[in-house]
Amino acid sequence: MKNAVIACGIQRAYLHSKGGAYLGARAEVLKTRLLEYFKSLDLNTHVVFCLREVHQSNDAFYRGSKSCALVGSEDIEVMETFKPFVKFIVNTSRFSGFYRTPLESELHKVKPQKVYVVGVQTHTNILFTCEGLRNRNYDVSVYEPLTTSEDDYLHAIGINLLSNALTVHVE
Repeated sequence: MKNAVIACGIQRAYLHSKGGAYLGARAEVLKTRLLEYFKSLDLNTHVVFCLREVHQSNDAFYRGSKSCALVGSEDIEVMETFKPFVKFIVNTSRFSGFYRTPLESELHKVKPQKVYVVGVQTHTNILFTCEGLRNRNYDVSVYEPLTTSEDDYLHAIGINLLSNALTVHVE
């Protein structure tokens, strides 16, 4: 039986110094850790999904914040160092990886015993995707050292909600 790894937002917007929402030192630490993690995976027993944010410039959902990862921009590109490990790229337009995406059907094909979630925006993308996974009865773990947010406060809130409200395994 296989496991799934869902990597949220491992794209230029967050992880490249010229990205529209570059996370600075947090991005640099996360890139190193994620690359080590991906290299350690047995890709015969783990299927890696990338949830890639792709936004329309007129998407009113993001009216309260500066939107990055606009259609046609370099911000939507998955970081080159991670591409060899990714089996499926799923474009998302909302915080949850399940909103109008093929993620659910692709997970059904894999039938993962466990789903591991890593990546950026612990307080939004990771939180809401994990909520969707838990609602679908998946066994979910988040590797806290392989996640980050734009600041420590939002990251801590995300980890707290994942662990205490959603009862996600936080390792």
